[in-house]
Amino acid sequence: MTPDDTIPPKLNRRALLAGLTGAGVGALTVGGLYLSTQKAAVVQAITAKAAPPPLKSWPTLDALGEQMVAAKLTPGLSLSVMHDGVMFYSRGFGVARLDNNEAVTPQTGFRIASITKHFAASAILLLAEAGKLSIDDSLAKYVPEYPQAADITLRQMMSHTSGLNDYINGQSMVILTEAQQRDYSAPELIDIMSRRRPILRHQPGQTWAYSNTGFTLLGIVAERVSGMALPDFVAERLAKPAGLTRTAIDRSCHEISGCAGYRPNYRAEQKFDLIRPISPSFAGGAGAIRSTTEDLCLWHHALMEGKVIKPESLAAMLSPALLKDGTPAIEKRGKDEMNYGFGLALGHEGPIRFASHGGRINGFTGHLRSFPDQKVTVAILYNSDGGGAPGFRAAQRGLRVQSTTLAMQELGIEPAKTESADGAG
Repeated sequence: MTPDDTIPPKLNRRALLAGLTGAGVGALTVGGLYLSTQKAAVVQAITAKAAPPPLKSWPTLDALGEQMVAAKLTPGLSLSVMHDGVMFYSRGFGVARLDNNEAVTPQTGFRIASITKHFAASAILLLAEAGKLSIDDSLAKYVPEYPQAADITLRQMMSHTSGLNDYINGQSMVILTEAQQRDYSAPELIDIMSRRRPILRHQPGQTWAYSNTGFTLLGIVAERVSGMALPDFVAERLAKPAGLTRTAIDRSCHEISGCAGYRPNYRAEQKFDLIRPISPSFAGGAGAIRSTTEDLCLWHHALMEGKVIKPESLAAMLSPALLKDGTPAIEKRGKDEMNYGFGLALGHEGPIRFASHGGRINGFTGHLRSFPDQKVTVAILYNSDGGGAPGFRAAQRGLRVQSTTLAMQELGIEPAKTESADGAG
């Protein structure tokens, strides 16, 4: 390119982009200037976005997804696989709603249930980075009205080592049925949670024990410290920096976006019962978020690349939490032993480490798993909670194993012979 082919010095990039108009095949006019074909090529090079590479063709994975829908285990599902910010595979199967046969796509929204938990942990870590709290603060500093709050730290709540009881699992069906039909304020939730007895199933820091209560309280802490409602915090401080466009907390159970949720019932005409999930306001930091498989892949890419929380916060999230005696908080013992960090289960498939979380709520199931060293993420969402249907868990596992296997093979990595445990959720 000769000096004559350069863009005029007084024409800055903003003016160039704003004034761009077509001027025939061989030239462009920009802000009243006539550009030669070579200059037009410069403009096009500046403004053009690189097209993403084509998605992989994985017929064996297609077949597994189609089989799961055909077997009436779920009306639909969405599955996305990403490597280092680039989508390898992304496809929807089946329908989002049985009443209108709307097809599931990778942009279809699902309730992600307990996958929400590491979003809540990220909120707490962001506030800690800003100096607004310490993760070793007691719950009493922010929710003093909660029983025995002085004995529990935010760190323990993020790692399921607080000993707190669970206000969802084992809850009265009267309360859970009501929770499908109305919205809740923070004081109402605190009242419901604090009426579960015992308040503590274990002494704080003594052992690992799953607790939705701990994460819903973390969501309330985030609201009180930030001065923002949890849906707003998720939108502005988590989704926006990560580039997520279809991830949110619906503000009312009466205005729900995304697909409908179902439970298999082979006696029903369409082989499923329509199931209302509990209100997002009832699930809070434990399970309120709605998202898509593509957004979840983008989320983990942004999270692992330090675009959401700082590297030291991410390192803490991905490190096994420790009990008071200094031993790791173990979620699952045995051959497929798994630890737990902050809102994420931590384990290995062979020599390859992963961070993952499952989710299940009325009408929906999901799984999100990332392999940080390989920069691979697999996200799968279903508009079925399984309902004890024979073959549901096995079919889920089959999809996860095949997705991981194909992604690793694409990178020239020998995948593990078998997949490890499901992880929390």
